[in-house]
Amino acid sequence: MKFYLVNICISLFVLINSAIAQPTATVQFIGGYSIPLGDYKGTFGETRDQFTGNGNPDSNTYFMKSGINYGIFVKVPISRKSPVSIKGGVAFNIFSQSKEYSEGTGSVTVDLKQSLFGITLGGEYDFGGKKSKIRPFLGAELSGNFFAGSYTEDYIDSTESFTLNADFRIGVNVAAGVDVSVHNNIGFLVGAKYSFANLIGKDYEADTRSRYNLSDDSHTINNIVYPSRNIIYLQLYGGLSFYFGR
Repeated sequence: MKFYLVNICISLFVLINSAIAQPTATVQFIGGYSIPLGDYKGTFGETRDQFTGNGNPDSNTYFMKSGINYGIFVKVPISRKSPVSIKGGVAFNIFSQSKEYSEGTGSVTVDLKQSLFGITLGGEYDFGGKKSKIRPFLGAELSGNFFAGSYTEDYIDSTESFTLNADFRIGVNVAAGVDVSVHNNIGFLVGAKYSFANLIGKDYEADTRSRYNLSDDSHTINNIVYPSRNIIYLQLYGGLSFYFGR
């Protein structure tokens, strides 16, 4: 795992230095909405007793409902006229879900959050030519993903908090979109990115009293087999492109 991360970081550093020295480069600032898919999405039970189990069909999911994303990326063509570019950057995704339950004479609000910080490196193919104002693109990349999160139960007179132990996984992203020039040096882009965030490195570790784990590998508890969980989500984004050396 450390080998993958070190190689991604070194490659990203080289890419940034190349962008500074390269006569042609693009820097992109993006943000948007993230949609959890598969095992990553889920719904809390309708009653407190069914919160994460006891008949809840989503009991083996991560219970994510919605998210936001933002990031900074650098794209450098492999040659001045080539449609193929090396692209790298950093990206953030934040997912959450909350629900209020009636409990006795009061209520309790459960709040679940999970964040991913990704360091990405891959390639991108631009259609339309360098002088075209409208350039569709396709891309694919590796991503080193750092996970963090929290779970909180908020009662009328007290609060209980639990922390997700920080973890790391290797994932892949596939993207498509369009970049539109509005000036020699400025443009905007819109796109979609499909992310499989824990393709490599799945693991299971039992939770402790105040901390819990990502626990995405298959495991058995009380003779019940729990399958591995895939962290997959779709990012819809827009942003600004700044062109250098055009």
